Amino acid sequence: MHRHIKTRKPLLLIPLLCWCFNASADPVDDILSGEKATIQQAAQSQQRINSISDATQQAFADYQLELKRIEDLQVYNLQMEKQIERQQESIITTEQSIQDVAIIERQVSPLLARMIDSLDAFIKLDLPFQQEERAERVQFLKNTLERSDVSAAEKFRQVLDAYAIEVEYGNTIEAWRGTLTLADKPREVEFLRIGRIALMYQTLDGAGLGVWNARQHGWEELDGRYRKDFRLGLKIARKQAAPELLTLPILAPEAAQ
Repeated sequence: MHRHIKTRKPLLLIPLLCWCFNASADPVDDILSGEKATIQQAAQSQQRINSISDATQQAFADYQLELKRIEDLQVYNLQMEKQIERQQESIITTEQSIQDVAIIERQVSPLLARMIDSLDAFIKLDLPFQQEERAERVQFLKNTLERSDVSAAEKFRQVLDAYAIEVEYGNTIEAWRGTLTLADKPREVEFLRIGRIALMYQTLDGAGLGVWNARQHGWEELDGRYRKDFRLGLKIARKQAAPELLTLPILAPEAAQ
């Protein structure tokens, strides 16, 4: 009987230990499961925080970029406003210039006509040299002035060119051969022009010598004392001799009345 009791005690302890083990294991699992869930939630929360932080940083970077773009646009708009102001000023100036050109064009034609008439009168009162060429130049200017296909600027340029040619005559010495009526007879002579100071002639045989008298508006005969200087003047004009001082019959200017 004692043997039977010894054999049954272990059987009663095993279920009790199993129950105790199961009873103590469930809270641990719950705790571990709770901790695991908490950790997962914390990880998810951190991911959301990281995502929100990245989005916030990106939004801030985009905001700064937009601020820079706005600043650039403000600078650009300011520059455009200044350009528009200058363009408007240029438009006003251009419109005024167009109006002024129209006024000037109306004034240029009468001015050119007066300039041509003055040039024509001056040539007729001047020393009688290259008269045909100079008269043709004046007539050309008069014909051009009447042409509608020639601009006012070109007409003005041509008139100025004609004046420049006349001015140049006063700074040059020239010699040429031509025909001159002496004693109602045409004679071949050598002409010598010294600027606008003197216009002289000498017949081909050397016998006749004369000078243009602007006061009397006619030719005046000279004695032989000027013949040597005349011949030297011809050589200088033809670049056959170096420039030298010449003795010329020059009339003193009249006193103004």
